[in-house]
Amino acid sequence: MSETTGQAIAEASSAVTSVSAKTAVGGSIAGLSGKFLGLDPVTALGLVIAISGLLVSFMSFLINWYYKRQENKRADELHQLALQKAKGECNVKQN
Repeated sequence: MSETTGQAIAEASSAVTSVSAKTAVGGSIAGLSGKFLGLDPVTALGLVIAISGLLVSFMSFLINWYYKRQENKRADELHQLALQKAKGECNVKQN
């Protein structure tokens, strides 16, 4: 993975995580205020916001897991190539 791609993935992941945290806090506040004030629409809205925050957090986890798995695969491939080169099994010319 190139440095630029890795940085873009990290920034996107950070943005999604930030949104999910803000959504969860907003849902909690709306849900609690609805509960204490006895307002059913506010409670329902808080529940919807809280569930949305949970879904965004879960999707962020899946995205992070996928890209980390890809990064580990690439690192393993590079490690295997380095081992083959060290053992002299590759036809690689060194300058």
